[in-house]
Amino acid sequence: MPKFFQTEIAAYGGEKNTFKNVKFKKNNLENSDPATAGTILEFIPVHIKNPPVIQFIAYIESMSDRFGAQFSSEQPFGRTDPYYVWKSNRRDIGISWVLPSSSTAIALDNMNNLSWLLGALYPTFKDTTTATSVAASPLFRVRHANLISSPVRDGMGLLCVIQSVDVTHDVKDGFISINPKNMGSSFANVDARLIKDAGFENSIREGKKLLIPKTIKLNCTLNVVHDHALGWDLATGNFRGGNTGFPYQVGIMREGDTGDSPTNPPSASPPPPGPKKGSTAEKVGAIGQSRVDGRIPSARGETNIDEGPP
Repeated sequence: MPKFFQTEIAAYGGEKNTFKNVKFKKNNLENSDPATAGTILEFIPVHIKNPPVIQFIAYIESMSDRFGAQFSSEQPFGRTDPYYVWKSNRRDIGISWVLPSSSTAIALDNMNNLSWLLGALYPTFKDTTTATSVAASPLFRVRHANLISSPVRDGMGLLCVIQSVDVTHDVKDGFISINPKNMGSSFANVDARLIKDAGFENSIREGKKLLIPKTIKLNCTLNVVHDHALGWDLATGNFRGGNTGFPYQVGIMREGDTGDSPTNPPSASPPPPGPKKGSTAEKVGAIGQSRVDGRIPSARGETNIDEGPP
């Protein structure tokens, strides 16, 4: 079957019905609607000029999010525990997903996006003749709904570094064989028509044979590079990142807060009314206060409790 199945069409939000090359960004790095909805796992390598939009249907098998803090410690003499001084915070996201290919078109699309992702792991160079002219290190914006997103611009892709990608070809599930024939003629087979319509006839020529696994498993770790303020304001107790809902676009906001903040101390309430002057309650209270002050009242006047009998 040359065209995408309905499940794939739905995952891409109707933006893709058959095999074609990836889209390219020029003036903005905003994510596509399917990536915002979470049906697509989307990578945009921002170190590349006019970067490609690399998309995979979100057949996610596992996702883990690790938040860690680093401290320096100093152990003073005579103290049971050391002093801890904060140094930095780090966030790492581990994600595993599957690329199933249910047709020739989907297999070609999966392999094309995978090639873009693996190629984008390499840096940008100023001079193509030397290896010491690195202009930009590989850096990505990755988006999957609200689970992998940045608070910047109401949910851009999360800025991160990808140090490695593990690719596992599940050979037990078999392969899809690609062999374009009669390219450009009315007798072209399905493979040749798909490749020509996508504009790949110059890179995948007549008679070239390709094997694409029906199931490819991918795994990588996203080392997050925070592009917004973090931590807490000393004076107000507010989150320095604002009401962005860090990290999952939910929570961390002060609206409706009933707690007291340093800039909004609680109003002083008037003291409760005391007993009437001359009442028994007033005399008992005076005796109690005098005991606190070290003096006791007597019929002939106040007497210090340390004094002897008159």
